[in-house]
Amino acid sequence: MSPRIASLAAAVITAITAALALHFASAPTALPATAPPEVFSAGRAREHLARIAARPHPVGSQAHREVREYLVDTVRGLGVTPEVQATAAIHPDMEENSIPGATVHNVLAHVKGQDSRGVIAIVAHYDSVPTSPGASDDGAGVAAMLETLRALRTGPPLRNDVLFLFTDAEETGLVGARAFAFHHPLADQVSVVLNFEARGSQGPSLMFQPGPGNRWLIQHLARSGAPAQASSLFDEVYRRLQNDTDFTVFLQRGKTGLNFGFLDGFMRYHARTDDLAHFGLDSLQHHGEVMLALARHLGDDALEPAPPEDAVYFNAGPFLVHHPATWAPPIALLALLAVAAALVMGLRRGRLRASGLTWGVGALFAAAVAGAAAVQAAWWGVLRVDGGLGVLPQGDAYHGDLFIAGLLALTLSAVVGVQALFLRRARAEELVAGALAVWAVLGVASAFVAPGLSYLFAVPALVGALALGGQLRGSPEQPSARGRLLLALSAIPALMLWVPQVLNLYVALTLALAPVATLAVAPWLALLWPQVFAPMARPGRTVALPMLALACVLLGVGVVRERFDASDPRPSSVAYAVDANRGEAYWLSSDFEVDAWASRFVSADAPARRLDSYLPRFWRDVRVAPAPHRPLPAPSVRVSRDETRDGLRRLVLHVESVERAPLLQVRFEAGTPLRALTIAGQPVHASAVARLRDVPGGGLLEYWDVPPGGLPLELTVPEGTKVQLRATAVRFDLDLAPGAPAAQRPEDTMPVPFGFAVTDETLVSVTGEY
Repeated sequence: MSPRIASLAAAVITAITAALALHFASAPTALPATAPPEVFSAGRAREHLARIAARPHPVGSQAHREVREYLVDTVRGLGVTPEVQATAAIHPDMEENSIPGATVHNVLAHVKGQDSRGVIAIVAHYDSVPTSPGASDDGAGVAAMLETLRALRTGPPLRNDVLFLFTDAEETGLVGARAFAFHHPLADQVSVVLNFEARGSQGPSLMFQPGPGNRWLIQHLARSGAPAQASSLFDEVYRRLQNDTDFTVFLQRGKTGLNFGFLDGFMRYHARTDDLAHFGLDSLQHHGEVMLALARHLGDDALEPAPPEDAVYFNAGPFLVHHPATWAPPIALLALLAVAAALVMGLRRGRLRASGLTWGVGALFAAAVAGAAAVQAAWWGVLRVDGGLGVLPQGDAYHGDLFIAGLLALTLSAVVGVQALFLRRARAEELVAGALAVWAVLGVASAFVAPGLSYLFAVPALVGALALGGQLRGSPEQPSARGRLLLALSAIPALMLWVPQVLNLYVALTLALAPVATLAVAPWLALLWPQVFAPMARPGRTVALPMLALACVLLGVGVVRERFDASDPRPSSVAYAVDANRGEAYWLSSDFEVDAWASRFVSADAPARRLDSYLPRFWRDVRVAPAPHRPLPAPSVRVSRDETRDGLRRLVLHVESVERAPLLQVRFEAGTPLRALTIAGQPVHASAVARLRDVPGGGLLEYWDVPPGGLPLELTVPEGTKVQLRATAVRFDLDLAPGAPAAQRPEDTMPVPFGFAVTDETLVSVTGEY
């Protein structure tokens, strides 16, 4: 076999393997409504989603009540008696500087088993944020639950109970899940929790977080027949991030389970465009197939207690591979020994040189730095050419696939270019050997520090070492074409394991952090390149330059395609704030670049400053401009009890909100010496009270859907202490603002997605001393 044929075969093998890896990592195709009744159909679930995501339905809104009624009616129509857990609830441990709360209405559909050994809880939240219809977050999870419930009812009863828990008030601080997990009697019987979420509008449903002692659950996931996409890498990354879902509450309650979600389409997250028109039905199909398979499998399982052991797990094509986490260090050490043996053999046979190995190690690090620097420079250039990308608060793009493909092509160009230079000092085998040495060391290090990701290093290093040993048997003057082909074949595990995770990495980190992703991707390419492309003549010209040209084309097309319109609108921030005490009003905007519509109210040169009085949770300056004052209804505070005993003052207040203001914020003056606090009848534990007392700007309470008669607050302070607080009613619209700003909003703009910056809202505040 000639070197040219070996090179061509290597390229073909690489392309086929990468395509297969992407195929197996994609979501299944959505089934139509005519699919057999015993299977999950995204077409049928879509009918539910159309009702759930017809408009934004935050807690406390009329639309929210309509969604709840639809859930209750649908569950009853499926032959299950629904239960609504209606209660006031708080989550004192959710935030460092505030306490969220809400009047929650969790909807429960309890399907009894024939000989139950426990309850399988399937969970998704039915509330949305104020700025989004919530088709993905979390209408998809809710619609999948309804369709799964229907499919289960077509078959024989299961052994175990299955609870479909439609939680409320997740977006307000996981309050609904907290109310169920800590206050509903059925929570004690829950054995496994399956939570379904979304941080985008499309893509495969990933199992990104298992509970502790997860090996037995991973075994069940593999045996269930579910088309699961899972990796212990996700868990290693997620546990180090400051993110939470309803699953967090169940973990705090001592439960275990699996957490699923899809990530792609981040620009739709919490946005006006998280609607049915922009939603990927394949993601709904993936949610549902996994949900139904696990419900049937776990529903008939004995649910025997299992040893509290974690697992390392990952997809290898159509298979979910798993092993005990305790195996990670031995596997990594075996890979290290295999690499060391290959290096020793190569040095003894004269196929490897110590200097060449040094250059090989240096080539990998140089490639990583060069790739990250090239991506950073390219993204800066894209932002300068298309300034609109810089105003997107998510740090991503509507059509990120083109940019990701372009940045990957650029990374490959940089890696090949750098390593082509190093080929002047080292042989191709030495580049491979140097890269394998680094990967083997990383495998061992990660096996002890983060075992969930060690397989990404250890498996390619082990297979690569075996192939390198076969390649090194020939003479250095005439490298074997078969040996080179064997080296290319050894890249298959790295391709199968890494290709899906490379895309997940860019999607998860967003384009703003693409250079960080490249620091992980470039070393992978630096390992693959000598294995696959090194036999090519003049790789700088045959690979690096074409990839550079392709990168320029893809990034250029991405810039041209990335234009704001009604389907892909520009986020634009305007809020109207009223100080009822002073009779003053202000326009607010958190935009770095104020667009034409927002500049009618807040000019581009308006001063920016912190505005804690209105935006206590906002972390940066906002533009502030005077606005016409409109005397809007303000919150009111009524003292219902005031007594002093044993040196302590016990004060009971009722804080009433205003119509169509779902959120009430109550902020205590900084330094208020709180000794105890009860919110809506729910006592706040001492450590949370202490945190509120020590907040520099003053402790904050945020309560959604204030009950009739007002939010009851019971405060205990030292005798003689006056309590000063500021109550703010928040409406998530501009309907009452002067000049009707919302009516003038162009179709190619939208409110800033909730949680990222100041959105369309009207804030009316009043300050008093009691």
